Amino acid sequence: MDPLGGRRRRTAASESGGGWMKGCTSVRARDTRSRNRTVVPPAAATVPDLLPEEIVVEILARLPVKSLLCFKSVCRGWRAIISEPSFIRTQLQCSASKQEPSILISPHTLLGRCDIQPPVGGLGDWPNNFSTQISFYQWQRGASIARFMDATAIPANEFHLVCHFAHCDGLVLAPTDTNLYLFNPATRDTITLPDGHGDNHHHGTEMEACYAAGLGLDPVTRKYKVVRAFYRSVDPIRMGMEVFTVGETGAGCGWRETVTDPPYPVSRWLTAFTVNGGYLFWYMDRFRYPNDTLHGGLLWFSLQDQAFGVTLLPHSLDPALDDKVRPDVLHGELCVLHANSDTMTVTIWTTNSPSFDDWERRYCIYVSRLCHPMGLLGDGGMLLWAKHTIHRYDLWSDELTAVCELGGIRYQGGRPPRWKNLFNFSVMPYTESLR
Repeated sequence: MDPLGGRRRRTAASESGGGWMKGCTSVRARDTRSRNRTVVPPAAATVPDLLPEEIVVEILARLPVKSLLCFKSVCRGWRAIISEPSFIRTQLQCSASKQEPSILISPHTLLGRCDIQPPVGGLGDWPNNFSTQISFYQWQRGASIARFMDATAIPANEFHLVCHFAHCDGLVLAPTDTNLYLFNPATRDTITLPDGHGDNHHHGTEMEACYAAGLGLDPVTRKYKVVRAFYRSVDPIRMGMEVFTVGETGAGCGWRETVTDPPYPVSRWLTAFTVNGGYLFWYMDRFRYPNDTLHGGLLWFSLQDQAFGVTLLPHSLDPALDDKVRPDVLHGELCVLHANSDTMTVTIWTTNSPSFDDWERRYCIYVSRLCHPMGLLGDGGMLLWAKHTIHRYDLWSDELTAVCELGGIRYQGGRPPRWKNLFNFSVMPYTESLR
């Protein structure tokens, strides 16, 4: 990352987060620029004695994480409150309940020109010369600048390829061609997950690499888990999966293989979609079974009981139209988008049934190509992300308005020189948390 300001290393016992770093390896240095210190006046030290604790909790839970990290130094009482797991859950709920969606932006740059190599692990025209410097910015509709949150300088050549990021309750999973990284941009904590039992990420040849991973919350244990696939064999193709519980320590912690293997292989370069209730969804590898009746279906994995299942797309959709059908998540619900070039519309189907097989045709929006739904707005609109632009779509008038040009808006702290080789952005709905 551009060296503007000091850097420091955090230990795995960093007190700024919710203890989720325990049991993991390789904590990275980060850029602390653009974070002004909060000066607490001496009189503030008496505030905890003036208000009942429940009122203090209600007030603190509605503050930004940046402020809460500073307020832990006000007094022991506030430090204890902010560190309590119950308070961390309350703060997350308050952050998630805000009507205006918050968007997390991570720009990806390349080392030199965009050098498209032969297909890497099934990634097709994806370059394999990504920069190892990862930064995060937060943006909300109406803002003229994207606020700097965090920047992490991972050692050069530690990875060369970046896959799609996943977000869950303030945590961001970044899969690469070598490691899985977990970030909390609000607390500025970063970990590198350890190698797993099935760490044959490059099974035989680079062409057989597997990058499929996912992040979610187990609704029973309330622990966050990372799941990744690996190849047991290539001919015939058989996949296994393993689970890592974040923050788990002691004997037996680390990656654990699932009792049963997935019934179908998943697309080896797609990051899972995280759905409320502790489910992860991947596209099944349609290229391995092009004539199978389940071609184009979704493989799901339950974090609670580690069971697998298959969800078929809505019956009216043709799974052969791969470039016109896309699964996604809208407000925690699984959805499927279908682009119709004849009518210039995109239909959004959603399901929240326990079996994920009861699809409802929820929206029909007049846009010319597939996009990513970022969230519903309180004014009757929907935020959509397509390529380098975030749009607002009015569900009443069908008007589409560009509200953020990712390559054109101002970024707090300015644009580092490496941005001249900007390739793309990871963009996701974001909930700030102390996790």
